[in-house]
Amino acid sequence: MVQYFAVFLVFSFSGGSLGTTTSPQQQSTAKIKDLCEKSTLSHGFPGIPGSNGMPGMPGVPGPQGPQGREGPKGQIGDKGSQGVQGPRGDRGHRNPAYGIICDDSWPPGKSGPPGITGTKGESGLVGMKGEQGIVGNQGRKGDKGDKGESAKASQASVVPQTNWKQCVWKSNSETDNGKIKECAFNKFKSGSALKVSFHGNMRVSGDTKCNRWYFKFNGNECSGPMTIEAAVYNNWTSGNHNLLHHRSFEGYCENIPQGAVRVELWVGKCSGGHALGDAYTGWQSVSRLMIEEVSRPQS
Repeated sequence: MVQYFAVFLVFSFSGGSLGTTTSPQQQSTAKIKDLCEKSTLSHGFPGIPGSNGMPGMPGVPGPQGPQGREGPKGQIGDKGSQGVQGPRGDRGHRNPAYGIICDDSWPPGKSGPPGITGTKGESGLVGMKGEQGIVGNQGRKGDKGDKGESAKASQASVVPQTNWKQCVWKSNSETDNGKIKECAFNKFKSGSALKVSFHGNMRVSGDTKCNRWYFKFNGNECSGPMTIEAAVYNNWTSGNHNLLHHRSFEGYCENIPQGAVRVELWVGKCSGGHALGDAYTGWQSVSRLMIEEVSRPQS
């Protein structure tokens, strides 16, 4: 209270000494001071501030805000320790209808541990050796077998698998009736057979014409059992057709003596009255005459 009174004296003194030569700002300040003086005289000095009042009631909760975005996935935790094994369940009852242990409320128990292996038994007694039996009577003599094949005849029919030969050439032959090729061969055995084959290009041109290709052995066709041949017939009724095809034919010939053999490829006229055609052998390709000595056939 003493402090407020001292302030009042200072303001009062300052206002009486200014006189009539004050500025508008100073006049405004003087009015404020004057009002303060009047307020102090009429109402007294301000009292001591009171204590704080009780806190007000909490306000109404606001509405729920929007859900925030999902946070990042946390790390996988460590594996927990294994729990203690539970007590062993009671044994189920036996079903008399099927002779099995069953109980809907309890699972079957675990198998028990294997039993202890028993001790090994003692070795048995070794039996005594029996007496030697009586020798039986000798059986009767068997019947005499059939007469076998002589070694000479057997050797005459057995042929090494490597006795073969081929004659190859690449040239054109326009022979219509005559020998085309000859190939020499050495036959090892008299009782064996020869397998011969031809592989090459063969053609016949001309309307209703026929040509026959065949083998000869030392100048004669095969007679054991029959000839080895191939007939090509052409029956084009219009135009001049020139069909060149690869063909082959083969066969076996028996009754050929041992030693050197001339195997010959021939072409000529077909049987049955057909006219001889314009033959062509080996057009722009390799021709092969193959010979192989083989064992005699089955009887």
